[in-house]
Amino acid sequence: MTKYEIYLPLKYNDGTGIEPEDLEEIQQQLIAVFGAITVSSPSAPFQGTWKYRGVEFVDDIIRIEIITKADLGLNQFFKNFKRQLKRNLRQLDILITVQDIHTI
Repeated sequence: MTKYEIYLPLKYNDGTGIEPEDLEEIQQQLIAVFGAITVSSPSAPFQGTWKYRGVEFVDDIIRIEIITKADLGLNQFFKNFKRQLKRNLRQLDILITVQDIHTI
């Protein structure tokens, strides 16, 4: 099994909030592909801090987890999805991680 984690910001880089319906649409796209996802609560977001060209950014983020059968083709899906997210959410980058996992 493989677990993908997508760390989505709740604000655009200019500080304005990303519309909840846009976040919901992203979730629905993933459910359509994978059948199920797990999402952290927007009311209790994670906070991420990172630097880019000497400027420190602090983001409130939600994490979306997808657990699925291992499939090397999914890496390309997530690379394309990441490009789409960066464009649509006007972000410099979006963190997506992948882990091999074993379930009981």
